[in-house]
Amino acid sequence: MYPYFSKKDKNIAAQSVEAKDLDDLIENRAEDKTEEDDFRRYIIEALEDAIENQQENSIYYEKLYNIVTNEKDKDILRQISLDEMKYKKIFMDIYKMLTGKEAKIRENYEDIDIDDSLGEELFDSIEEQLEDVEFYRMLMSLFADLPVRDMIYEIIVGKQKNSQRLSNLYNKYK
Repeated sequence: MYPYFSKKDKNIAAQSVEAKDLDDLIENRAEDKTEEDDFRRYIIEALEDAIENQQENSIYYEKLYNIVTNEKDKDILRQISLDEMKYKKIFMDIYKMLTGKEAKIRENYEDIDIDDSLGEELFDSIEEQLEDVEFYRMLMSLFADLPVRDMIYEIIVGKQKNSQRLSNLYNKYK
C-alpha cells in the first residue's frame, strides 16, 4: 500500500481548506526553505574546504619534489602536485556552478613546512590522501546531479591512485 493513501480518512478530497491550514503550509515551506539554505551552505563550505585542501596539497607536493633527488621520484611528486591542481580546478568549477561566483583562495601558504623525515612525510601524505577520499565520498553523496557526481568520482579515483604512488615512494624511503 502506498504511504500517501489514507485508510483513516476517506473524505480527504471533501475537506475544506481553512486559513490556519494555509498558515501551517506556509510555515512548513519556510522551514523547508531554511533547511534547504542550511544544506546549500553546508555544501558550499565543504567545497571551499576541498578547494583549500587541494591548494595546500599541491604546494606540499611541490615542496616534497624539491627535497627528493631521484628524477623518477621527482616526476611522481610533480605529477601528484599537478593532479592536486586539477582537482582544485574541478572543485572550483562545481563551486561556480552552485554559487555563480569564483571561489576565494588564500594567498599565503608559507606555513606549509616539511618537518619530518621524508619517509614520515610520505606516510602522512598517504593518510591524508585516504582521508580526502572519505571526505570526497561524503561530498559526492550530497549531489544528485550525475555530472557533478562523476566529476567528484574522478577526483576520488585520482586520489586513490596517488595514494598508491605515495605508498610506493614510502616503501622506498622508509
